[in-house]
Amino acid sequence: MSHDIVLNIDIDEALESEPLNTDSSLRKLMWFCVAVAVVVFFIALATDDPRHVWGAFYTNLVFFMGLAAGGVMTTAIFQIVRAKWSPPIRRFAEANVAFLPWAFLLFLASYAGKEYLFSWAQKPMPGREWWMQPCFVYARFFVLFGLLYYLFYRFVWTSLRGDIGMLREQSKNASRWKGLIYKSLAKDWKGADVEVPALQRRMSYCAPVLVVIYAVVYTLFSTEMLAGMNEVWFSNMIGGFEFLGNIYMGWAVTGLFAIYYASRNSAYEKILDKQQLWDLGKLCFGFCMLWGYTFFSQFLPQWYGNMPEETQWLILRTREYPWREFGWFTFAMCFVIPFILLVSEDLKKNPVTFSLVAFIICIGLWCEKYIIIMPELSGASIPFSYVEVALFFGFLGAYILSISAFLRTFPYVPLSHPLTRGSTDW
Repeated sequence: MSHDIVLNIDIDEALESEPLNTDSSLRKLMWFCVAVAVVVFFIALATDDPRHVWGAFYTNLVFFMGLAAGGVMTTAIFQIVRAKWSPPIRRFAEANVAFLPWAFLLFLASYAGKEYLFSWAQKPMPGREWWMQPCFVYARFFVLFGLLYYLFYRFVWTSLRGDIGMLREQSKNASRWKGLIYKSLAKDWKGADVEVPALQRRMSYCAPVLVVIYAVVYTLFSTEMLAGMNEVWFSNMIGGFEFLGNIYMGWAVTGLFAIYYASRNSAYEKILDKQQLWDLGKLCFGFCMLWGYTFFSQFLPQWYGNMPEETQWLILRTREYPWREFGWFTFAMCFVIPFILLVSEDLKKNPVTFSLVAFIICIGLWCEKYIIIMPELSGASIPFSYVEVALFFGFLGAYILSISAFLRTFPYVPLSHPLTRGSTDW
């Protein structure tokens, strides 16, 4: 960003500060949400339409899996552009890596519902019979997501290694960082003067590669396991639409975590100021426009081309009951309302109003996943019920528990990163 960068980070104080802790009452509530979601899922499978239940499961899976991947991608973007304002919020972006193992397992679990979710799991897909064989589809995404998530893990591990090595070397409370996970991170540590520049160069080389692999994997996933739910409709823009949407969510949720922890931790509150919220708000505004651009880039050519194999997908979601109102509500929540509100500089700098816009963005993008997936399973009605609500809060509980476990394990600011000291020399 073009404004002057002034960070309020006291390195000596940060070296001696404890990691961020989440309220125990919130953690208990999230565990309760997870337990309720598991019970509701299995009861609903026995009593409700399995297509509806698996559709609700898949909607929440795609949303939270995309949110976690998009969150980690924001820290790769920080590394590429050398965002000097980013150190106070960077750890919240990195924390998303903690949910990815659960996302991976839940994705594999969706194999059990493949016959209810995908027509190509019931009969061969015309023209793509061998490519869209169910076992082959899941096998290749097992490999692709496994590779992507491993690279995410290595990228965040590299960032954490510098911090833990520095803490074990320089902190007066070094005994706090002697546990097994910290020993693993700091194994063969050669000293901050040697390690930190080498780690930063490695991250800078890896970040652009990570962006490319993320874009390719999510483009394939979106084309084959979202657009591919419909045997006829296709879009060359669906991949970009989805992977940009994930990063759009990442900016919004990073801001929400920063605001939450600043309100509950005095040490962290000192280093977060309006500058970080302003820049996050501008990034949300920019990705709001990108989301709208990719939406219209696939909507307009198909609409004016007026080819039945393309327009039928759009007509169901934008012109026919009962999905028409839901479709335009989704568009308003993802684009119209955030675009109008985020024009204001003061709104972006205010924690309350920024949080409101971030919630609107997240609700809108959940609805976007829902309206892509569910009409393929229930075109004549909107089956929204307690199942969607319970599964949403169950996934939310697992997501927040993963993030909170990460944040109470590692320092809340990237101490070893040159940007924390205002330097781009690496």
